Amino acid sequence: MNRKSTFIILFLLPLFFTIKAQQKTSFVSGKVITADGNPAESIAVFIENTTYGTVTDQNGNFQMQAPLGKHSLVVYSFWVHRIEVPIEVVADAENHIPTITIVETTQQLGEVVVTGQFAPQSLRNSLYKVKVVGRDQIAKKGAINAQTLLNTELGVRLSNDMALGETDFELLGMSGNNIKVLLDGVPLVERGAKKQVLSQIDVNTIERIEIVEGPMSVIYGTDALAGVINIITRKRDKEGINIGARLQEESVGKEYNFFTRKGVHNQHLTLGYTLKNGLHGDVGFTHNGFGGWRGNETGRALRFQSKEQYITSGTLGYDADKWKISYKPNFVHENILTLGNVNELANTAVDKEFIVKRFTQQLHGDIDASDKLRFNLAASHQNYKRRTRTTTLDIATGKRTLATGEEGLQDETGFNLVFGRLTAVWKMLYNLTLQPGVEHQTTKGQGDRIDGERSITQTSLFLSAEYVPIEWFSVRTGVRSTINSSYKDPKVIPSVNFKFGISPDMDLRLSYGRGFRAPTLQEFYFSFHNANHNIDGNPDLKAEHSDSYLASWVWRMVHNKQTRYTLTVSSYYNNFRNRITMMSRADKPEYMTFGNIGKYKTTGFSIENALTWKKLSVNLNFIMAGRYNLLNEEEQWQNAEMTNFRFSPELSASINYNWEKIALISLFYKYTGKRHEYRIVENEPVLQGLNDYHWCDITLSRPIVKYLKATIGVRNLFNITEVTSTIPGSSSGHGTSGGSAQFGYGRSFFAGLTFDLGN
Repeated sequence: MNRKSTFIILFLLPLFFTIKAQQKTSFVSGKVITADGNPAESIAVFIENTTYGTVTDQNGNFQMQAPLGKHSLVVYSFWVHRIEVPIEVVADAENHIPTITIVETTQQLGEVVVTGQFAPQSLRNSLYKVKVVGRDQIAKKGAINAQTLLNTELGVRLSNDMALGETDFELLGMSGNNIKVLLDGVPLVERGAKKQVLSQIDVNTIERIEIVEGPMSVIYGTDALAGVINIITRKRDKEGINIGARLQEESVGKEYNFFTRKGVHNQHLTLGYTLKNGLHGDVGFTHNGFGGWRGNETGRALRFQSKEQYITSGTLGYDADKWKISYKPNFVHENILTLGNVNELANTAVDKEFIVKRFTQQLHGDIDASDKLRFNLAASHQNYKRRTRTTTLDIATGKRTLATGEEGLQDETGFNLVFGRLTAVWKMLYNLTLQPGVEHQTTKGQGDRIDGERSITQTSLFLSAEYVPIEWFSVRTGVRSTINSSYKDPKVIPSVNFKFGISPDMDLRLSYGRGFRAPTLQEFYFSFHNANHNIDGNPDLKAEHSDSYLASWVWRMVHNKQTRYTLTVSSYYNNFRNRITMMSRADKPEYMTFGNIGKYKTTGFSIENALTWKKLSVNLNFIMAGRYNLLNEEEQWQNAEMTNFRFSPELSASINYNWEKIALISLFYKYTGKRHEYRIVENEPVLQGLNDYHWCDITLSRPIVKYLKATIGVRNLFNITEVTSTIPGSSSGHGTSGGSAQFGYGRSFFAGLTFDLGN
């Protein structure tokens, strides 16, 4: 029996054990409150030994189906491992549970996470180390894009290419295709290794961002070696009409003029309606205008290019008793304009536009087949097109004509992605849960920067099992097998996670994961040549492999219901082989291609402190991240310095104080230490990188009237524009000049209004 047949049988196995008469159910409802009497939002509530469960809404209320008979209703809160309430579910009755009180105050509640979980559960009970950036952070930071939301998070490094509208995202010392970006659990198509999609997601639709550190290849497949970023969108459950609107204006350094489009201009509107029968829908529109930044440039050219972005999104769904389904379309139109200086002799200027059109469709479904079996479906079709349009402007007449000459002045590249995932959660025994799944993805690429019309198809089968033999100990193990049309994948990718409840206020997590990443379509078949670039793909690339280890210890303390302190100490070690990176060709140093470096390792430790006292919350976090990259295993490449880890520190802090008579005051600070790494330059290893820098944002937010809130703030308080660099030029040809990397546009000021009639 081959591996594909084996996994198909494992996936279908639950069906053979659940072919029986459908068990009758009825509704159960109730309310959960905090120790200070406020509604307890996002608390997990479920029927023990079944798949029936839900989370409380913003008012602390819950309603769900449950099988008839006597059961234990389990409430998971943050500090107490679980609260059990005996209930009896009766047919054709209200089955209303008396109010349940947890020990936490409103400020002491933990987050509920879904990424990598069998079902939504509290952050404490997750076997993975998950970092949550909630919707409250969007309001506190005045964020208008995902980069602004994440730029002060510990262990996260962002560098923006304003010419191309892309972001290089780094997590645990790894970046590019080693980090998987998901939207509601579905992978998103990218033009290359950098995360262009981060700037093309409407931040106004985000409920929270969950960052899982460490390899997630068993669950999410290739590209998830360093971790997963899951962007989860809002769902408005309030019956009746839901209206959301936002208006925010921001300076770009000292430059701002609303009428000439200088500055940042953000407008958003959402309209939705939810019926009592479970039918719900909404539609949203967002405009992001960025006028660019001139800085000390003269003439027409800008240091940061202007960008116009229009995003439309929507949801249409239906929630029935035993199944839910939703359809989510999203369309992005983006235009980045690069202005050229005037040629005095010809009295002309050459301007370049990068025009992106991204259409994403998602379909999600949940089916409760029985009290022990649940199915989840996620499917997506994505179409991405990027056009380069270069024109010559006659300054005297204002007439524009398409520029001709070198390759790349006029081109278009497109990618299509078809994705589908079907998983089941089967409560096989009271302490054993299985999650079999099958996943399929086809990526097609064509255009001027792809060598022909190419496609890659991969089909994966995976199985995870979670075993809880005793209350304080749980283990999850999993395997994944993939068939790739362009590369021979390993037969099995394993992972194992342990969680120990050392005491009611102390947890320990240990994990091992085998990571795997097949070369992408772009790395195989990319082709671009002009006066400044000579880049080719490499069809002979080897796949990346990794072995990753992660340990995390958490201690929580609650004092007199008003003070909460959490200490988290973590360490990690990742050993990567055949890491794929861009490098100079040995035979033609002026040509770039993709290749495998010999070895790459990352290691480090972090200390995270979170304190909440009355109306004050403080976070102070530190990480020391080390990197080791042996470019080639041949002896002449192995010098003493290259075989040592190079460590870089990071320090982040946030302070929030709710001064009720004035405003909610928030400060976000991050110190990013020097980071240098060996690169291949003219077939020789050279240590290059960026020096350290500081970043700080301050905001004040205050409700004006019911549903309406005002926010003002200062971004980039330390007026950062450039960071000293030892890289003579970036790989894209953008972003560095004169020994420095363009990093920001200086201290900026913003003000905004947010209206939210809904949950």
